[in-house]
Amino acid sequence: MDEDEKYLFDLRGYLVVKNALSVGQIEDLSERLEQRRNMEEEGERNGRITRAGSDRTRFDDPDDPAWSARSLLEWGGTYIDLIDLPTISPYLEALLGVNYRLDHDYLNINNAESAHKLYLHGGGQGAGGPHDLVGATDGGQCYYRYSNGRFFNGLVAVAFELDDVQAGDGGFACVPGSHKANVGLPDDWRISERQKDIPGCVDRVAASAGDAIVFTEACSHGTVPWQGNKERRTIFYKYCPHAVAWSPCYYNSDNYGDLTEVQQSLLMPPSAWGPHSHTEAIWRRAQSEQAELKRLRQEVADTRDTS
Repeated sequence: MDEDEKYLFDLRGYLVVKNALSVGQIEDLSERLEQRRNMEEEGERNGRITRAGSDRTRFDDPDDPAWSARSLLEWGGTYIDLIDLPTISPYLEALLGVNYRLDHDYLNINNAESAHKLYLHGGGQGAGGPHDLVGATDGGQCYYRYSNGRFFNGLVAVAFELDDVQAGDGGFACVPGSHKANVGLPDDWRISERQKDIPGCVDRVAASAGDAIVFTEACSHGTVPWQGNKERRTIFYKYCPHAVAWSPCYYNSDNYGDLTEVQQSLLMPPSAWGPHSHTEAIWRRAQSEQAELKRLRQEVADTRDTS
């Protein structure tokens, strides 16, 4: 993260990192996504999906394990690589410090069928006001500060774009500088049904396929109603300092195949210690108990099937 980028992030609350994904990575992410969409169609599950993964705040399936939830990491391939993508990791370390963690992930698809209103949320040091999606219940996880030459952020989002998005199409938008606001967003600016209703202070951020938009959740932001001719497929991976969490569900690295030590450390639950022998021992035990519970449940299911 060079000095120009540091200035722009501090000024606006977001950056567009050009070519964060290679052509091969875009193709792999797209292929795995389209395979899932085709599976949804064949299963006649309400047509083509417009959202996948999970924000890890709820169980989408009654069989979800106790402290886990659905994740894009289950799709494998480049979805695993995104955990610690080399083109993005230096930005996250600069913004969050060492030993940050992946908090949650999901994917949104915007097209003519899924067009929706702009709902600006966040802003003002995580205090978006009593009507805000995150601010009303914010426990301090959405914040921004710069002190003594260092960034201090709570929840930081990385939005990987798989398609070209022009500013007039729709997609990501924010009120630049609102991450440092001391006055709440005016209520009548919060929701825009149509693009022509959007306040002039809102930046509509264009991006090319393979670009990543990095932003602090303390910045008032949202998704502009879609008017593009094609569609926007965006993968969100959201990170926190190691002692901070937004989601009440945690990752179980046993569920995602072979991971590097760095990737496993990024999936650890929040703690004051971060990746440390103390917390790693506790988490290994929790994973072992979860594996045992899964085995016992399978035994019960097999017994029922044969009876």
